[in-house]
Amino acid sequence: MSLPCRGVEPVPGLRVFELPENLREEGDGVANPWRLAHHSGLVLVAFPSREDALRGAREVADLTDWTRTPEELRTDADFDREEYIDRVEHRTNGLFTARSGKETVL
Repeated sequence: MSLPCRGVEPVPGLRVFELPENLREEGDGVANPWRLAHHSGLVLVAFPSREDALRGAREVADLTDWTRTPEELRTDADFDREEYIDRVEHRTNGLFTARSGKETVL
């Protein structure tokens, strides 16, 4: 899912914003309305609160230069996707969005 990405930028290239109520789906969308997204608008992870999303951004901040394009990140052999997934799954309470799950991380 790609959305116009406003909100705060706690890490260069990563944005945190709250999903508008009319775009929240039942279940996880309602329980996790905060998003961590790439500056391109590609949503990466959903969180229950703003503080959780900001912490999530800090957890993955040092993994790569997030200011690059999604295509540059996808083709970067040095970007450790497994470490990215591990940090999100084990250091945060975030949920990967359908588009950014393990098979399609960036």
